[in-house]
Amino acid sequence: MLTIILPSYKEPKAHDTLRKCKAEFPDAQVIISPDDTGRGKGWAVKKGVMAANGDVIALLDGDGDIHPRMLKRLLPFLEDWDIVVGSKNYTGMRFNRKIITLLSRTYIKVMFGLDFTTQTGIKVMRSNVLPYWESNGFMFDLEFLTKAYRSGYTIIEIPVIAKSTKSKSLEVIWASFLDSIKIWFRLLSL
Repeated sequence: MLTIILPSYKEPKAHDTLRKCKAEFPDAQVIISPDDTGRGKGWAVKKGVMAANGDVIALLDGDGDIHPRMLKRLLPFLEDWDIVVGSKNYTGMRFNRKIITLLSRTYIKVMFGLDFTTQTGIKVMRSNVLPYWESNGFMFDLEFLTKAYRSGYTIIEIPVIAKSTKSKSLEVIWASFLDSIKIWFRLLSL
């Protein structure tokens, strides 16, 4: 069974994304995991994972930038891989967003040894490979993907079609950078 988790912090499009998920995957468990208190995306996903019944877990941002049908592109790869992450196509992306994305990807490769994107809002995995993570912020997936990779789980990156409707503020970029430094220090002890 497939469980789709939609983390949401006051996301107005979350219920529309839920409806689209139900249309694409009528037999799936779909969970909107709200973060009404501002604890963080990682916290909301943890809450969703605890309520999940599926043997396959899909994480999908509720903002509508990635249509749920893109999960159909990722799911077949679970036959040969433990975790499948989506990667956005740079076509149509604003120049400053492209630069930030490329710098972030390079930074993550150098600091964490991961040669795939970690921040695209679509991922699928078997539920038994999802490691615990401590980070409650935007960068929670960096932590769990690094732990999974270091534990020997196989991870593949597959392109998805996505819109980029929101730009990241400098405050969010800075907070994500600081969160990644905390994760890096935490992972040094592993």
